[in-house]
Amino acid sequence: MIIKNFCSCHDLAVLLHPETERTKIMKKWVIIDACLAMSLASYAQNNNVSSTGAATNSPSKADSLRMDSIIHSLPDVMVKGHRPIVKVKGAALTYDLPQLIKNHPVDNAYEAIKQLPGVNEQDDALTLNAQPVTVMIDGKATTMTSEQLYSLLKSIPTSRIANAEILYSAPARYQVKGQVINLQLKHNTGITALQGELFGGYTHQNRNSYTERASLLYTNKKWEFDMLYSFGHGKRSYQYDNEFAHTLADGTSYAYSTHSNNIKRHLNHNIRLGINYNIAKDHQLSFAYTSQLNNSRGTSQDEGSFNSLLRIHAKSQLHNFRLDYSTPFGLSAGAEYTYYNSPDEQWLNSSLYDEELDIASKQRINKWHAYLKQEHDLGKDWGLNYGINYTTSRDKSSQENNDNISSRNNNASTNIDNAYDGNPTQTEDQVSFYIGASKSFGQKLTMEASLMEEYYHTNIWHEWNIFPTLSITYLPKAGHILKLNLDCDRDYPSYWSVKNFTTYNAGGYGKIVGNPTLKPSRDLDLSLTYILHSRYVASLFLQNSTDPFRQLPYQSDTKKEAEYKFTNFDHVTIAGLMLTAPINIGNWWQNRLTFIEAYQNDKNSHFYDLPFNRSKWFSQATWNGTFLFGKHVILNLDAFIRTDAIQGIIDSPAAGYLNAALTWKPLKGDKLQMKAYCNDIFETADNNLHDTYKGQHVINDMHFGRIIGLSLTYRFGGYKAKQHEEVDTSRFGK
Repeated sequence: MIIKNFCSCHDLAVLLHPETERTKIMKKWVIIDACLAMSLASYAQNNNVSSTGAATNSPSKADSLRMDSIIHSLPDVMVKGHRPIVKVKGAALTYDLPQLIKNHPVDNAYEAIKQLPGVNEQDDALTLNAQPVTVMIDGKATTMTSEQLYSLLKSIPTSRIANAEILYSAPARYQVKGQVINLQLKHNTGITALQGELFGGYTHQNRNSYTERASLLYTNKKWEFDMLYSFGHGKRSYQYDNEFAHTLADGTSYAYSTHSNNIKRHLNHNIRLGINYNIAKDHQLSFAYTSQLNNSRGTSQDEGSFNSLLRIHAKSQLHNFRLDYSTPFGLSAGAEYTYYNSPDEQWLNSSLYDEELDIASKQRINKWHAYLKQEHDLGKDWGLNYGINYTTSRDKSSQENNDNISSRNNNASTNIDNAYDGNPTQTEDQVSFYIGASKSFGQKLTMEASLMEEYYHTNIWHEWNIFPTLSITYLPKAGHILKLNLDCDRDYPSYWSVKNFTTYNAGGYGKIVGNPTLKPSRDLDLSLTYILHSRYVASLFLQNSTDPFRQLPYQSDTKKEAEYKFTNFDHVTIAGLMLTAPINIGNWWQNRLTFIEAYQNDKNSHFYDLPFNRSKWFSQATWNGTFLFGKHVILNLDAFIRTDAIQGIIDSPAAGYLNAALTWKPLKGDKLQMKAYCNDIFETADNNLHDTYKGQHVINDMHFGRIIGLSLTYRFGGYKAKQHEEVDTSRFGK
């Protein structure tokens, strides 16, 4: 605040015109008196904050007045005893994530991100305003799949988090499109120190699982060495209730009802090594290596109208190497290589068809990515950026039926290593060029726009596309922010989903097949967001996707089976409103409420003989409650509820959950943290799927069970964090 006051004094001095020497001296004294008065007022305000127990941070040099009403509204917020949690910086909303999770029992970056307004977890994936969102680390794109990225985030301790940016339409300079959460981690260069964190966790979900994690960070004047290792192992158990009614074209009817018991054993290793060399100020060379080694075995046993036993053994390994170079004059370059290999085997014995299947499959991917970008400060609040990105991948996957005595496929052992008209190797190339500009009009209006042209090439697709983005931020007055965002994007199917391969579920009744003709979707996102006093958020959003791909079941009228396949819809349109607000009662009870009301329309005019055009209104609400018992004990209650929803011909019944966590921090500086928690206390979070559309009858009721856990975290050396980007693995896996 003192810095701000001196800036105001300077502005006052500019308004005064020199006259006589005596007049100049008097004006100087007037200016000094004004500065002292404003500084004393600021000091008094700071003391008021301290008396209420609220913490304050001085704005950094990079924070300008237009970075939001965080500065303009600070006195009002300080009187209330609350710290602002969000500010505007260009096209991004920057959240003070450490402050947001301060009294929440989260111990990793993944759980911390879930505390951001509008962010939820659906089907084991993070969403923003009920739509997919890309997670980045320190503004760097990744080649990891979502599953692998989430695994990395779960291994990053919260002590490493500096803040989090939300971009409803990421500019092209971020090298990704669509909605983005950019997790920014802490730097600790310039001092010599060894810091670290140890973590141990126990989880019970019908079976026992364990996680151990260690993080070390060594820094000196020029170097940063960062190491992270986590080890997960144990079992998980869950159940399905399946109901099928199937009528063939000749009028023959079948009805099946089964209960499925599933057990999965896992053994996972995550390794992260990073080196940063600070050549000079804002001049850095960095290298990172990420490795994930997973080994899992699972069994699924069906009992009821038929009996079956399915065994799966899956292994995977990922190795990612990344090199980045940044200069103080805005030039950045980097290269990345990812290797992914995932062999697995599926063995099925079922009485439904009196068959035995032994299927071995393998996915092996080599992926390269390189970029070059330049940013310029043109003066007078103008900015210019441009760059080029190139990504290429080679997917050599295969599948072999080793021992097929199925009554459905009366052929001997067959190698079905084929896709794209018999070519076992899928080649994909993407080249994009972009240019963007930003402009600030005073302290109230900021605009940023970019235009990207992309060439997409596969064995069957050859397309040029143009993707514009626009972000407008307007500050009508202190404490009020308006943001308008427009984004055009493209979503690409996973490598495995376009392979002409087959796997089975539901005792062999379910047949999961690939779709080699699957094409990318075209996405348009439009949002208008209003932020009041850096705390209350309201957002109107419209999301339209052309050719989106979704996996749906289809009961054939010629075969006694249900086929699950990704298909392109005509469109999926979602429009709605998101509201979030903090409600605090005294200093001991903190609450945050988030509400989403949305309308969804799904249309597919070529889905077998069942074209559909379905619409649905749905609502979802989230409550995060925190109860403070002194300085060392925290109780958290989190609740979520969602009304009925649709996905194509599938109906998803209402669901919700209540989570509770008790955290004890006995040592100063949160060096030691012990947590006990129970998720889905009433076992109501199951994602059930019902398909009864026009004669179809496929019911899957899932029962995962509540989760009970204990964890212990210990930090030493004043542990702080170093940043690391993630690897994009969103398109890997089966």
